[in-house]
Amino acid sequence: MGAHPSTESMGSIDRIPNPSEVTVARIPYPERSAEAVDALPTPLNAFRMLSHAPDLTGPAIDLGMGVLGSSIPVRLRELVVISVAAHTDCAYGIVQHRPIALHAGVTVDQLAAVVELRREEGEFDEVESVMLTATEELMAQHTLTDATLGTLRKHLTDRQVVELITTVGYYTMLAGLLNGLGVDIDPAGEQYLGLGRR
Repeated sequence: MGAHPSTESMGSIDRIPNPSEVTVARIPYPERSAEAVDALPTPLNAFRMLSHAPDLTGPAIDLGMGVLGSSIPVRLRELVVISVAAHTDCAYGIVQHRPIALHAGVTVDQLAAVVELRREEGEFDEVESVMLTATEELMAQHTLTDATLGTLRKHLTDRQVVELITTVGYYTMLAGLLNGLGVDIDPAGEQYLGLGRR
């Protein structure tokens, strides 16, 4: 109950499950969502579930909107978000962010490579590659190597480095909630197109 597809089963972005194929949440959603959920473009199940802890819901949404509005270009940010979702086996995150990523200019081939946890030579430029490497290092080791940080700082401002690290942490936290409680997928990513900088 509440199980999500394995990375192997998510091998192709064309095989990402439809919401109707995902099991019901492992605990019921609260009867009433926190007030902050009403301000969203659409009441996402992630934050409906988080409303069990109403004091956390508003700050979590505010941080999420801050991440979406960071100074990192949307295309790069979405590569990082999809990478976190793939590494955490979070189908919800992949379904939710796929349309945002494609709208921002991530190619179908790039998206497939990130979802499948593979990177073929020539598929990503240097900045894309180092951001994906940084994401992997933060998730596996909870730190960055000197080499990765040095390359990041060649392409990003220090502000953007901090935003990148915060983005990885935020979506890792959400993946724990989504996977741990089997939150139902609601593919409403289109409602969030255009949030953030180009």
